[in-house]
Amino acid sequence: MDEFLRDIHTMLFKQWILIQDQSQCQIYLDDKNENIIDIKTNYSFSQVIFNPLNIIELSVTNTMTQNIEFYLHFQMKTMKHATELFNEMMNNILQLVDKPKIKILLSCSGGLTTSYFASKLNEAAQILDYHYEVRAIGYTDLFNVGNEYDVILLAPQISFMHAKVQEILKDKIVLKVPPQVFAKYDVAKTLQLVRHALEHQKLPHNSKTESTIKPLQVIPHQNTKILVLSLFRNSLRVHIAYHLYDEQNHIISSNEIIKFKISMEDIYDVIDTILLQYPRIQIIGISTPGIINNGFVASTSIIGLNNFNMYQLLKERYHQHIVIDNDVNTAAVGYYASQQQFSSLIFLFQPNNHFGGAGIIVNGQLVKGHAHIAGEVQYLPLNYSAPPQTLAKTPEGALELVSKTIVALSSVIGPEAIILSCTLIPDVDELRKMIAQYIPEKYLPRIIKIENIQEYILIGQLILCLQEYK
Repeated sequence: MDEFLRDIHTMLFKQWILIQDQSQCQIYLDDKNENIIDIKTNYSFSQVIFNPLNIIELSVTNTMTQNIEFYLHFQMKTMKHATELFNEMMNNILQLVDKPKIKILLSCSGGLTTSYFASKLNEAAQILDYHYEVRAIGYTDLFNVGNEYDVILLAPQISFMHAKVQEILKDKIVLKVPPQVFAKYDVAKTLQLVRHALEHQKLPHNSKTESTIKPLQVIPHQNTKILVLSLFRNSLRVHIAYHLYDEQNHIISSNEIIKFKISMEDIYDVIDTILLQYPRIQIIGISTPGIINNGFVASTSIIGLNNFNMYQLLKERYHQHIVIDNDVNTAAVGYYASQQQFSSLIFLFQPNNHFGGAGIIVNGQLVKGHAHIAGEVQYLPLNYSAPPQTLAKTPEGALELVSKTIVALSSVIGPEAIILSCTLIPDVDELRKMIAQYIPEKYLPRIIKIENIQEYILIGQLILCLQEYK
């Protein structure tokens, strides 16, 4: 599309938005900037921003929590593409027309005894006009879905887990239901317990963790700008985080796309938009879950990005040098470059309810192995008490899964340190005690727990791009 047609399509798109049905939201030109369309509901504030070069931004903010529920940017290509993205945005907005309910998760050992109680709590909340939504669930699924809820209620059978649940689901209100209240299915006392907690505790919301990683002294790349992207899933949404580095490794552009699902078209939108603003980019690096072998992406945890040749698609579209790597490998490289203490380490990432992965550094070199399968710990023939994906749902299961994985990797690789990213294991000392059942204490590697894997991934991808471009 030439620029004249692009301008026309952008203008038509703007006018099309302004004539949309406004029965459930307000849509109007911003009173301070005619290049911005504001969209309001009682519980959300959204914007469509028209930038130079026909770059359009779409964003949705939940005004109760101040969380960004949806964000993306793209250059106008076709009206069909633009309207599809706008409709996706509107689906998010329409969920915030009515007051969002406080989501309460009631959990016991199996879930059966709490189902009846949860239905009675929902009935009482409706009668009392409380904006509550209660769901019952078994303990094995608590940590898999807990981040989607505001308040966690623990039945007496699992109340002894309160401290651990609070430590793992640290952004949530976690309460114990007293035995006498649970035994009588006392909905009034339970709702009073919830209301008191909500009134005296500010309901937290997710926020970005500031990077604590020290700037890296990597080799400058003269006349070369490098764009690195990281694809990852967080709770219900998929994110595309990116950094654009200049010739001195300074970040000159950084952002994060947030959607319920992504496709290659979303990746194109990010790259196209950045290339418009910074045309001299020479390298594009992408980090994604899954086995990455010669640009072919297999077994990723992101729906829609499985079993296809990502490298070939990108090379057909762009003339830049393309580098695609596994996310845990890039995290290992990023961590290794941020310290000078260890020459051999393993970065072990164990997500909730998914197979884990390991990035292996031996004597300063990343080990990818034949067909880039090194670090795919899902293939370890270990004797577990339950399937790995089942174990990955609870702290107790994660302890077994991670400890046996570390024992297997340590006995073969012998790393100086294990860098662990696993929200279900807040206590490294407990993990060390379990590992010590298999390996004498004097042979154990140092275990270091980290919270923010994302910054290590982006830095590691930068370094791998530089290594492959030499």
